[in-house]
Amino acid sequence: MIRLIGGEMPGFAEDRPPAGGALLGYLTGRMPAGVSVLVAGPHEPALVDELAVRTSVTCLVRSEPAAIELDGRGLDVLCGTLAKLPEPGRWDVVVALDGLGRLCSAEGPQLDWAESLQAVKRALRPGGTLLLAVENELGVHRLVDPATATSAQTDDAWRPLGEFDDTKPGTPARLAARLAAEGLAVDWLAAGWAEPGRPALLATPSALRDGPVDALAALTARAAGTGYANRSVLSDPRRLAAAAVRGGLGPELAASWLVVAHLAPRPSAVLSLPPVLLGDGPALLGDGPVLEVSPGPDGVWTRRVLREAAGRDLSALDGPLPRGRLVEELLIGACLRHDLPAVRRLLTGWIAAQPWATADNVVVSGDTFTVLDASVPASADALRELARTLLTGGYAHPWPAATDLRALTAILHGAAGLTGDVPAVPARDDPPRPDSRREHEEQLRALDRRLADAASRAQWYERELAKREEELRKARVQISAFSGNFVYRFAKLGYGVARKARNRLRKGNR
Repeated sequence: MIRLIGGEMPGFAEDRPPAGGALLGYLTGRMPAGVSVLVAGPHEPALVDELAVRTSVTCLVRSEPAAIELDGRGLDVLCGTLAKLPEPGRWDVVVALDGLGRLCSAEGPQLDWAESLQAVKRALRPGGTLLLAVENELGVHRLVDPATATSAQTDDAWRPLGEFDDTKPGTPARLAARLAAEGLAVDWLAAGWAEPGRPALLATPSALRDGPVDALAALTARAAGTGYANRSVLSDPRRLAAAAVRGGLGPELAASWLVVAHLAPRPSAVLSLPPVLLGDGPALLGDGPVLEVSPGPDGVWTRRVLREAAGRDLSALDGPLPRGRLVEELLIGACLRHDLPAVRRLLTGWIAAQPWATADNVVVSGDTFTVLDASVPASADALRELARTLLTGGYAHPWPAATDLRALTAILHGAAGLTGDVPAVPARDDPPRPDSRREHEEQLRALDRRLADAASRAQWYERELAKREEELRKARVQISAFSGNFVYRFAKLGYGVARKARNRLRKGNR
């Protein structure tokens, strides 16, 4: 049933996709059965449908076509603007995992972030729970995505404040403080990577600070690479995400923050969520796997599969989380330092232990090389992928003469102790990766340096050739001058007579 509350927008459709994905579906799936839930804003249909199986769901949307579509699926719908939301204190749970930016209508009052939060809070009963996502205006996604507008010009952006909304918190600590000021106690707060509406990794600030930093940095880089695979980016988000986590800035540079908070009094059933949740960014709600990472009683961080994925064997992921740094990052660092012994040690250890795993899926701790995600298919030539990374990333390495993929792959095979010909791998078998403009620019700069060096060599050869030609011209002039006069011809004749006389004397002495 549709109820028009005022401010509804007929004929309007949202420009951006709704919030969803495996991790957000898992969070909403943890709601207690039988509670009343208000889903505020656009959310993925599968997420809403799964929630409606166990709870009493009401959807709040501003688009009338979206309201008609939800009504066709048998859901209760409030169509209109957040400012006119009726019946305060009605719902046990409010789900706003799309954020608060798409709840106001052009036909009603324009609320800033703080006013929208107050309106959402008024919809909660005492002891009610709020699931809220907040986009980080300084997140990695905004730093690397060229499609991110300075000021949005889409149909839904009639009030595109963005980072100029001073009421919107800019850090996880400020978000928690703002919620506390509104009487909302935070039960769980996590940083989301790599896209705000579809996170593939959720990690609490304490986990990023006190947990296995290197392993979490590797997982964050993997989530960023998956989220931006085959997409044009300004810079490789994998490097930026991993550096942020290792540098202690993971929460501050995350794409979004997800928070579970409640009004007083404390509800009897509080969501118990692990410090780290892993999923697949591009996967649909019902298809993507979900894993948790948490410390055990002995302090060892372990993974546990919470939701299986069709067609993937995830049994190998249950158990301790591999510790150590990505082999790819260590090899790049060794190449930049031209540390050949370290390069050979890493290459031989990696290929001997995990020959079919790519360098961005192997971590090393001491002399132990472990696959990070054993469910990833084997690579036909892992060293070729490393060579591609070195070349396309514009990284300096100890073999500057190897400027093409096959030559550098052959060198890496030799350094790893492999014998035989380098296998030919079709280009279509290359794994998807972000298409980084920064790396393209670095490749162009490298080509400019090579062209400048070649031009300098060509100019030197031209100067040397001109110099030799001038010396040869002078020699020819001198030869021509001497060979044409009487003295030269008489001397040449005398030299011939003397040579014949010498030969006759030698024969007479015999």
